[in-house]
Amino acid sequence: MAVVSVTTGTVKPDRFEDFLEVMRKGKAITEKCGGRNVRLLSAVVAGEATGGMALISEADDFAALGAVTDKFMADPEGVALMSSMNTTDGSVTGGKSTIWVEVPL
Repeated sequence: MAVVSVTTGTVKPDRFEDFLEVMRKGKAITEKCGGRNVRLLSAVVAGEATGGMALISEADDFAALGAVTDKFMADPEGVALMSSMNTTDGSVTGGKSTIWVEVPL
């Protein structure tokens, strides 16, 4: 059963390149910590989500996702990255993280 972590936010005006730099760092740290299939999606035309961005990563199960999260939050670069985004100088407005679970069909 795949477990997918999705973090969404909206890039501040004129901050797209700054945002991409932060996301590239986040991807590298997440992969180093064991996250798989890390990718960034953009909502092009999707109602109220238009202009939104979603950083997605996968793990095999909840235990694996917990291990990735623990490693990320124990990594000084991971903590610095998270701290830098949660400021008025950060490149995104707001943000929301959700966890999705694959439902076999």
